[in-house]
Amino acid sequence: MNARILNRDFQHPADGWYHIEPAGEHPNSQAGVVQVIDGEATTSIVNRFNAAADAGQLPHGNEMLIDHEHFSHDAEQETRAFGWLTRLQNRQDGIYGQVRWTTTGKAAVDGGDYRFFSTEYDPEDLAILNRSSPKKVRPLALSGLTLTNRPNNKGARPITNRDPNTLPDNPANLPARSQADTKNKMKLIASKLGLSADASEEGILGEIDKLLNRANGATQVTTERDALKNRVTELVEANKTLATEQCEALMDAHGIAADDKVRNRLLPVLAGLKNRAERIETLADFGYEPGKPAEAAETRTTQTQLRNRDGKAPNKGKTEQSPNSAGEQQKAQKIMNRASELRKQQPGLSHPTAVIMAQREIEGE
Repeated sequence: MNARILNRDFQHPADGWYHIEPAGEHPNSQAGVVQVIDGEATTSIVNRFNAAADAGQLPHGNEMLIDHEHFSHDAEQETRAFGWLTRLQNRQDGIYGQVRWTTTGKAAVDGGDYRFFSTEYDPEDLAILNRSSPKKVRPLALSGLTLTNRPNNKGARPITNRDPNTLPDNPANLPARSQADTKNKMKLIASKLGLSADASEEGILGEIDKLLNRANGATQVTTERDALKNRVTELVEANKTLATEQCEALMDAHGIAADDKVRNRLLPVLAGLKNRAERIETLADFGYEPGKPAEAAETRTTQTQLRNRDGKAPNKGKTEQSPNSAGEQQKAQKIMNRASELRKQQPGLSHPTAVIMAQREIEGE
């Protein structure tokens, strides 16, 4: 069978951008977390990747290796490149990327051997969003990309689609019965438009043009308002990014280590404050001073890299977890419960002070 003929059935995106990560919340049963791919996540992932690519700071310089089935993490497997990711773009339905395919990769996707991507995120690039179960995390930087047919994060567009000339929705390819169904649908459309069921195609299109013209007139009235709304959204996202960067810088200056679990707990608290002065005051309430290390550094909840391919992990299904993770979660919950009790008993007590008092009381047991 001629492979060249088979390859004609699959077409790459016309604009050269591939959907590598769908927006939404995606449970990862292997790591025991739910990944939140929202606007903040996609903005961070895209900006950090493009900045690293421009600076030549990716593991392979200006490009990221695309392997298959996460093989590059297994010492017993090959590390052959199927492609090289060169650029990311943020869109409403997720993250898109530009790919420079290798000979091996092009043959695999042209022939339909691989249809989807699976992303990878390192633990240090995950922001923990809650303390309840299931744990929710927000990825902030892409650490790897692989080809798979079993993606964990559902909703992405296939890498290649079938040629529209071979699909059944092309009238030339419809059987006689389907063509009759199409005619019946056209009659229904004509009736909905207030025309006779036997109206010509030109008549139907003319009525549709009238409706479109009315819609366009309404659209012009709201264009400026929509533009202002979009600008406000952009400014809000930019402010969130700046606030997060300032919080990260303040925690660095106060000696809170990057791998400290306290850092993840403090980030949403600090980001919700009004300004830098309030953030510094809160850090002082927690006992942190500029240039001094944290008193008690904790490990992150997620100890293994998130690999978003559905199925068993390379370590035969065993998920690496911190032996103290359950105890730490219980302890943290106990501290927060006690802090709430203290604030009820002493209404003038600030939240940071109550947490510190509760932590000292429980850890002194």
